[in-house]
Amino acid sequence: MVRLEKHAALEQLDADRRADAGLVKCAMCRLIEPDRVETLVFAAEHAVVVLDEYAATEGHLLIILRQHAESVAQLDWPMYSSVARLVWEAQGVLEAVLRPARVYTATLGAARELPMSFPHHHVHVIPVYETDERARPAHVFSWSSGVTRYEPGEAAALVARLRRAWPRVAPGIPARSGAGFTERAPPSG
Repeated sequence: MVRLEKHAALEQLDADRRADAGLVKCAMCRLIEPDRVETLVFAAEHAVVVLDEYAATEGHLLIILRQHAESVAQLDWPMYSSVARLVWEAQGVLEAVLRPARVYTATLGAARELPMSFPHHHVHVIPVYETDERARPAHVFSWSSGVTRYEPGEAAALVARLRRAWPRVAPGIPARSGAGFTERAPPSG
């Protein structure tokens, strides 16, 4: 893993945005496209779980709504509850696999692009390993300690570990294989 200082991470994020400027979809919509399967940890009916490529910490996950929506007010209950379920499951998987001191979650999405966010409803699930001042939410969510970027092969190895753990950690959810990742059937009822 490589740790980028905040200014370098913002410059890289800006460069990525400029490279994608001619594309129609928003950045979050592009993260869940089929050709991005290397970062896909888990898929459900209304949302997917991906490894964040601009991670606050190792194992930082994003729950991204499949449908483009900019705020929670645009979600119906099935979509919202599906995302909430994935957040709960992701926390359990991160705790089981990476053993962080705690796991933070934050629901984000903005009506317009901001330097460190996108206009698409999503949830960050961030394992935190420190127990000192670096573990404060304001510190974790500000990129003040920089951003973790994965070296070639590291992200795939971590994704594979998280995928294997998902069905074991979230018992009672029917799991099935497909397209190189574990997918669960939507809950009944």
